[in-house]
Amino acid sequence: MSAEGIKQAFAVRVNEARLSRHLSIRAVARLAGVPATTAQGWLSGEHFPSPALRDNYLRLVGYLGLLAQVPDELHEELGD
Repeated sequence: MSAEGIKQAFAVRVNEARLSRHLSIRAVARLAGVPATTAQGWLSGEHFPSPALRDNYLRLVGYLGLLAQVPDELHEELGD
C-alpha cells in the first residue's frame, strides 16, 4: 500500500473511533486543541497533521486509544 493509502486507511480508523464514541467534529477539535476544520481534514484523510500540529494529533489518537495502532510507516512522519 502506498504512503497515501496508509494515511487514508488510518484516517478512516481514527474517524471510526470518533464515531463509536459519539464525538462530534467540534468535540474532537476541542480535544486536539485545533480548529474544527483542521480536525475534519484529519478525519476525512484530506490532509495529515503539519509538523506544528503533530502533538495535537497524537493527543487525539491517544484519547481514542489508537496510539498502539499507528502504522509503522507513519511513526517517522509523526515524529514519535
